[in-house]
Amino acid sequence: MASDEQKPKKTNNDAVSLLKQKFFKFIHKKNISVPVDKLAIQKQEMIQGILSLSTKNVREVMIPRVDINAVEDSIQLKELVKRVIDEGHSRIPVYSGTIDNITGILYVKDLMPFIIDRRMKFNIKKLLHKPYFVPETMTLDELLLQFQKQNLHLAIVVDEYGGVAGIVTLEDILEEIVGEIRDEFDEDEIPEIQTISKNTWEVDSRLSISDFNEHTGCAIPDQEFDTIGGFVFDLFGKIPKKDEQIKYNNITFKIKDIQGTRIGRIIVTVTPQKNSDTN
Repeated sequence: MASDEQKPKKTNNDAVSLLKQKFFKFIHKKNISVPVDKLAIQKQEMIQGILSLSTKNVREVMIPRVDINAVEDSIQLKELVKRVIDEGHSRIPVYSGTIDNITGILYVKDLMPFIIDRRMKFNIKKLLHKPYFVPETMTLDELLLQFQKQNLHLAIVVDEYGGVAGIVTLEDILEEIVGEIRDEFDEDEIPEIQTISKNTWEVDSRLSISDFNEHTGCAIPDQEFDTIGGFVFDLFGKIPKKDEQIKYNNITFKIKDIQGTRIGRIIVTVTPQKNSDTN
């Protein structure tokens, strides 16, 4: 058997081939209909897009910690089934005590015997698959190859201190190449940013600061925070309430809704700065 040093290293060509296989397997499994002419365009986008994966890291595409749909290992079957129906995920992180202690990944298909025969003794801990942890800084091309090597579809993202920062899935990587992939579980989503008037926008707190700046012409600093929600949360220095407002220079942020401890959507109003020159 050849040693690891003797094995040929995987290249971008391998990644392109893998992505094609994964993509077509994915759309077949999801029963997504794609017109032939559009499919040809998507093939080209995949080939071009895969080359950019080496410049993007996991942190840029992950589902953030506050949006992770995880369950505690003490959950009962009835409640778990309700969560599965409500959320529609095929894989669910399971934790013990705190979400920073994820002990495994539950594959929803493994629940079927217990749903069919309620007399079976349910113990979620016996159904868990070993979680795969990755750092925020891992590049997407490397993660894609690791997904292939270990036959995985989901990874837990950890920050520099070892805490859970989010999760990332194969679908997240695919969407970086071909755009958003929607299936029967996806609800109609409100756009991340909506124009209300010339200088007012309604934005999703998860919108990146760079995208917001590009859309509005603002210059909110993005060195410390990736999202508008993170920036606004820091401005308040506490969990804000609905309709509460705060200003940054000539920009007013008003909380439209709050979901638990997470900011939902924000109304952003820019007051045009008056010309300081006097005649």
